[in-house]
Amino acid sequence: MLNALALVSPSLAGRVAFRVFCTPRTLPVREKDADFLASARHERFKMEGLTLRSYHWDHADSEAPRILFLHGWESNSARWHKYIREALSKGYAVDAFDAPASGHSEGKLLNALLYSRALRKYLSINPKPYAIVGHSLGSAAAVFGLTLFPIERPQKVVLLASFADSSRVIYDFANLIGAKELVVKAIFRHIEKRSGMSIDEFSVQQKVRLLQDVTGFVLHDAADEVAPVTEGRDIAASWTCQYLETQGLGHKMQDKQVVRAVLDFLKI
Repeated sequence: MLNALALVSPSLAGRVAFRVFCTPRTLPVREKDADFLASARHERFKMEGLTLRSYHWDHADSEAPRILFLHGWESNSARWHKYIREALSKGYAVDAFDAPASGHSEGKLLNALLYSRALRKYLSINPKPYAIVGHSLGSAAAVFGLTLFPIERPQKVVLLASFADSSRVIYDFANLIGAKELVVKAIFRHIEKRSGMSIDEFSVQQKVRLLQDVTGFVLHDAADEVAPVTEGRDIAASWTCQYLETQGLGHKMQDKQVVRAVLDFLKI
């Protein structure tokens, strides 16, 4: 990758690098995950020419509060099975959808802004959730969707293992592929041109300041190998919210103590 980028202009290198950055691996849904998702009511919705898959675990009481779960990078809605089973046992209705280029949804590219636009579309055709729970990229999509677009806000939002700023993630990616500073700046310009917004707008830490009307909960692990724990602390410091720092659980946040903490927070 480094050798190829060195042969083209920084502008073209930025566009190419951005596309690589936004291209998740095509991972099939595992059989056990497909079995879990089969327990839901499946629907499809269109977003910018893509067909996305959503999942709904309804409650006999049509007024039961609904929780919307948003998965992270190279994942799908089945990653929430522990949370969903617990939520259903406590009387909630549950919704989830596979982001573009994830699970059973179409697409080849995924990034936080595209994901947030998928959230906007989803919420325009489905009941407003009582709460949104996001993991990693799904956390960023929740924050960007609720602050960049005129979306009716839920009462509660939970952010698990979120990164604080998109620029840091891009710098890490650039270091991984050996791209120079000129290429990073070209990626930023490409993002700004495509989105019509400054790269500074893509900061979870900054955007949560606009969510003071939402009851928030930030959870991060001290041993997170993807998003440093300092980023969880920074997000929480920018938001009047509850914060929980776990020890030794890593980035996935699948431990039963985390599931329990999230469901305790969501109690009405």
